[in-house]
Amino acid sequence: MTLSRKKSETNSLPQAEGTKKRSILSRLLTQTALLTNLGVIAVFLLADSARVVNPETFLLPSYLGLAFPLIAILNFCFLFWWIIRRKWYLIFSLLSFLLCQESIKETFPIHFKKEEPTQEGLKVLTYNVHLFDFYKKKNQNSVLGYIRNSGADIVCIQEYGFSKKKDFLKESEIAETLSDTYPYCHTDIGEINSARTFGVATYSKYPILSRQKINYESKHNSSIRTEISVNGQKITVINCHLESNKITENDKELIKQLSSKLDNETAKTTADQLSKKLGPSYRLRAKQAEAIAEIIANCKTPIILCGDFNDVPISYTYNTIKGENLLSAYAENGCGYGYTFSEKMFPFRIDHILYSKGLESCEYKIDTVTHSDHYPVSCRIMLK
Repeated sequence: MTLSRKKSETNSLPQAEGTKKRSILSRLLTQTALLTNLGVIAVFLLADSARVVNPETFLLPSYLGLAFPLIAILNFCFLFWWIIRRKWYLIFSLLSFLLCQESIKETFPIHFKKEEPTQEGLKVLTYNVHLFDFYKKKNQNSVLGYIRNSGADIVCIQEYGFSKKKDFLKESEIAETLSDTYPYCHTDIGEINSARTFGVATYSKYPILSRQKINYESKHNSSIRTEISVNGQKITVINCHLESNKITENDKELIKQLSSKLDNETAKTTADQLSKKLGPSYRLRAKQAEAIAEIIANCKTPIILCGDFNDVPISYTYNTIKGENLLSAYAENGCGYGYTFSEKMFPFRIDHILYSKGLESCEYKIDTVTHSDHYPVSCRIMLK
């Protein structure tokens, strides 16, 4: 009996040691996961702060704001992990989501049921046309054809351009194609050089009462304010094209190289090159957004604001313009993550439709046609 007990105790020693090792490894894994999770949460909160931190003051949140969707997904993975493991640590990720709920709603809205219009309303289209696909002739121009057949009542165009060169699209040809559908127009055009132009244009089926250029610092980009009478009701349409990041094909090639060849030298070269462009652009857009926000604050009529912000919803630019008085058509109608820049390397939503509180919207659509490097965005807005 004694020998049997001793043999049993001897056999149980390796089992106890194995259990102890597994326990140590489990604790080590848990602590490592917790520390990593807390690091992700810190970055998540810093990215969320891009909404309110002026890039003139601190630039890092602006960079992180671009990655907010990915950071949010990573944080959610940790939340799911803790739920599976039945650990109370899930409270950290849960609290961070509560703190960032406005950014989550802007980035990943959930609207499975499409709202039906309560009245006919206005169909609004915003479209960065990429200089009408590099000046193709009107009878070949898919962008012009798309706009003419869109059924929109108001069209806000960015990167509106034409040329005096023989084989390129002329201003008269654009007018000839669109004027029957849109008899009223407000443009702000600048010259890139003696032969090329670049600007914004707002086309309307309804009479234009007044026109104003919004003054801010920029070499080529511009924004305009147009007062329109819709069956006797005055509304203000603001068409924005904010400062570009000026990412060239060479820059894109650097990013491709980084994704295929991740080393310190390539990463440093790419980061240096991009920061020289992104940093100044963020700062300039912040000033442009403040100029537009001032126009909005002084406006006495309902506002519909459209445009290419060159910035995502988790940014100082977007939230300065949106402020407390405007709603996002995507946040009110979209479902999941949507992007409007058509290049797969940069799946960002930088084209926006905002409107005054008190108005309603429905039938929001990002149309994935590839006539330009941006997708056209439309929605129906009901006036009160």
